Amino acid sequence: MSGKRKHIDMYLGEIFKEFISLKDNDLKKSQEVFNSVFEQVKQKMEEQCNYFSKYAKQVLYAGSVYDGIKVSKLDEFDMNIVIRLPINYEDGEDGIILENAQPGFVKMKIIRPFDNLDKQKDWENCHKVTRDWRDSDKYLLQNKFRQWLHSIIQKTLNAMNNEVTVNGVKYELKYKSSGPAYTLNIENKNESFYLDVDLVPVIRFMLPRWPKGYRNIDDDKAKDWLVVPKPNKALNAKEQNQCWRLSFQEQERKVMKNLKQLKVVIRLVKKLRDVLGLKYIASYYVKTLFLWKIQKINDDKYWENNIGLIFKDMIDEFYLAVDKKCIPYFWNEQNNLIGAIKPTILKVYADKLNDVLKSINANDLDKIPEYLLTSEELETFKKSEFYIRLQVIPVRLSMDSTDSQSSQSKKSDNSKL
Repeated sequence: MSGKRKHIDMYLGEIFKEFISLKDNDLKKSQEVFNSVFEQVKQKMEEQCNYFSKYAKQVLYAGSVYDGIKVSKLDEFDMNIVIRLPINYEDGEDGIILENAQPGFVKMKIIRPFDNLDKQKDWENCHKVTRDWRDSDKYLLQNKFRQWLHSIIQKTLNAMNNEVTVNGVKYELKYKSSGPAYTLNIENKNESFYLDVDLVPVIRFMLPRWPKGYRNIDDDKAKDWLVVPKPNKALNAKEQNQCWRLSFQEQERKVMKNLKQLKVVIRLVKKLRDVLGLKYIASYYVKTLFLWKIQKINDDKYWENNIGLIFKDMIDEFYLAVDKKCIPYFWNEQNNLIGAIKPTILKVYADKLNDVLKSINANDLDKIPEYLLTSEELETFKKSEFYIRLQVIPVRLSMDSTDSQSSQSKKSDNSKL
């Protein structure tokens, strides 16, 4: 391997270690507070609603923290709360009819089972909350589903006086609505501690049932797939409320499993996206680029390469996708994840990514930290012993070794240096 490639790897490795990887102390503190707060909040939520207490027994970790691709600081958690429906999940009028909507979304029609819920003995005490979950066409409405959870969270925080205690320390609780999630803000100003917890209600399906027209990796260990109450903003209000987003998070973790440098490079690319200001490129879009690369390469050994090589390849993939204005959804190519972003914005993004590629190809190593670090981080990096020491190395590596006479004459000076 050339000295140049070694330097790119060294830069990326140091930047990852100091500015991107999660610090053990932060990780331990955040997990400890999160686990305690979530346990207390969920217990209190069960007291507010009999249906929630009976049908919300399972929770699933989600998002970049659980995927192992969170960048810089552990300041957020994503939790999917699985809400079970009191019916069988088979296809047909006696179960749940799944209809394909826009690519990436489905509709769920429930006919007879919900029609008969009011005749069951638990109607008044438990099932009555489901009364408004369908429209006149019998479609399950994601907005009503979210509003129901919203009301439980609101009652819960009121009952807890908007605070919780962990190991004798009080934390203030607030909440806000953000898309399909209701985000709990956990804060202690004295400790400068801040943590967001996204609580997303989901409905879980299992193999052998699978939505028609979607990729299936056929793995016995990844059986679960989810429908999430996230609206498709490209549709009118009625259609938005009927459409539920598909989620294959277990299958995605299976695809990404045991690929050596994969998660390091994902986090480097996400950090670069943040520093470049590509705010309309969601983390999931970056993750999707890597899912496609895994399938395209189809060789686990590729991910054993040095991070500099993989990083350059993935910036190239990123640039090409943005330049073409298309990142296809991994599970259904008909869904262009960046199709709603204005072409003028994507043009600006493509130009920025192209500048990064030019710097990498020109081996302009001093530019690399500028693309990956904020101005404050860059100042810290350039004062580090690592950076100062490395400034001497390129000179030594670029010496013309064929000029033996010159090399011999400088030998003593170099040894002194």
